[in-house]
Amino acid sequence: MLRALADCNNFYASCERALDPSLIGVPIVVLSNNDGCVVARSSEAKALGIPMGAPYFEVRRTCEAHGVRIFSSNFEVYGDFSERVMAALGEQARDLEVYSVDEAFLGFPDMPDADAKALGLRIRADVLKRTGIPISLGMAPTKVLCKLANERAKTDKASGGVIVVPASVEGRNAFLRGVEAEDVWGVGPGLASRLRSHGILSAIDLAEADPGFIRRIAGVVGERLALELRGISCHDIVEDAGPRKSVLVSRSFGRPISDAHELSEAIASHAARAAEKLREDGLVASSIVVFIRTNQHRIDQEQYRGDEAEPLDPPTDDARAICAAASRALARVRRDGYLYKRAGVMLHGLTPADVVQPSLPGMGGAADPNKDRLMKAVDALNHKLGRDAVRLASTGFEREWKGKSELQSGASLTDPERLPKAKDGPKPRIRFHE
Repeated sequence: MLRALADCNNFYASCERALDPSLIGVPIVVLSNNDGCVVARSSEAKALGIPMGAPYFEVRRTCEAHGVRIFSSNFEVYGDFSERVMAALGEQARDLEVYSVDEAFLGFPDMPDADAKALGLRIRADVLKRTGIPISLGMAPTKVLCKLANERAKTDKASGGVIVVPASVEGRNAFLRGVEAEDVWGVGPGLASRLRSHGILSAIDLAEADPGFIRRIAGVVGERLALELRGISCHDIVEDAGPRKSVLVSRSFGRPISDAHELSEAIASHAARAAEKLREDGLVASSIVVFIRTNQHRIDQEQYRGDEAEPLDPPTDDARAICAAASRALARVRRDGYLYKRAGVMLHGLTPADVVQPSLPGMGGAADPNKDRLMKAVDALNHKLGRDAVRLASTGFEREWKGKSELQSGASLTDPERLPKAKDGPKPRIRFHE
């Protein structure tokens, strides 16, 4: 079986360019929630030496001096782009494993190297045409080799964004020469140190070592890495990752807050979003945990962190019941006199909504017979009109506690009022497909 790793190039920055093609060639930086630190850079921004994860205040002058465009993260839009990219990839592959928001493993029947290269180039062109997002493809018999090939495809301009690891042993070994063992996907600092102590310095050393010996010094993980470098697959493509075990929604505040009403609004908003995620996956939850935190980096302020659980009986995906339970938990965990920086909720005990065991008579809360119709109507309206167009009053209106996003483009792929506008300049490359 031939596998491929498709990885969107500088994904968040590429999304901003797809929305505004005049940004092509311009250095771009995307900031984290609350405009705190750098979470994405275009290749031009990387060339300026702007490091990933750097606090924005540390690189602000560099950005201003070199005309770097700064954007607050817009995860709703990035998620929409991700879905479109994955849908386009899924049409081309026999198997598809969505690995992250901007990565996917694809499965194909075995084919000659030349045919694989041509297929990869077609897929790359199709995704770019349909979504405006450039991708790189690494194609090989195993996931570990795909990862190495993908990294090389990003930097090898002559490859056209597609690298195929040769099927022959000689070709595969030639591909691995020059790759350090520590650069192999799955080799962390600890494993790299153990390998070095036994004279295994490169990927080819690891591939040619006796698997039994590797297992003795590096465990089953190391043995599988060695086999994958030989072209023997140990990791299948997993199309269904299985149901969620929990749902977490958490955000930092735009400013420290102490007001009980603001904190209650934030927790209700997070709880409502968690309930929405449950309904998207056809699940219900049997308990909720509310947690709040002060800023641990502000040693000049009093510190507090706490969490409190509340049962959901019967298990539910009803935003009203979940928000009410969150409010009860918050009342128990909140303390006066602190400046809170972060808050969130986590739903546990998830089960499919259609297999919930009913409570015995006299036990558990009463189920609302109109709950499903109401939640479906709310979800349908928000899908049509935009998120939170219809929401519980307890989630707030002004929401002054929300994180900073002062540099967000404000564009949307689903809200008609915020669709990208045509501008003078480079011709837009994006087409929207339903």
